[in-house]
Amino acid sequence: MNSEQFLNWIILNPEYAGLAMFAVGFLESFFIIGVVWPSIILLLFAVGLSKADIDIAYICISAGIGSWVGDTMSFYSGLFFGPKLRSLSFLKKRDAIFLKGEEFFKKYGWGGILIGRLIPAIRPFIPFIAGISAMKSVIFLSSSIIACLIWSLTLAILILGIDNIINFFKHL
Repeated sequence: MNSEQFLNWIILNPEYAGLAMFAVGFLESFFIIGVVWPSIILLLFAVGLSKADIDIAYICISAGIGSWVGDTMSFYSGLFFGPKLRSLSFLKKRDAIFLKGEEFFKKYGWGGILIGRLIPAIRPFIPFIAGISAMKSVIFLSSSIIACLIWSLTLAILILGIDNIINFFKHL
């Protein structure tokens, strides 16, 4: 089943729209999958559901919760696997990268999470690096919640904007 068939199935079964957006938000944010899962998939999926008259708040809240769960799992994966990864000979040679990450989070703290969450190319890596850098869980979790709220509102604005553009060109 390709993405278009999946979207059509969700449109025919709107009771699964929230679960689908949760899954897409999670996949886009989780550090392992988010590397190869571009943000545009989430945006196009959300626009498709919106065009099918699924409530935009439902779409954005579901995607936001999925993203937060993906971020949280990435963070705790970094905390758990970070020390083991850093001891690998391949990564020991690149310890300067980890030190830069630690300095970044010491310098910017929760602001680094907020900013990093809004940049698609680095979004899946920020929580994992924060975990490897042993950022305090309270700081990460609170900043991640705020970042996901901002991201969800931004998603709603993008959906509305794209919807208005589509409607504009329909009436030409």
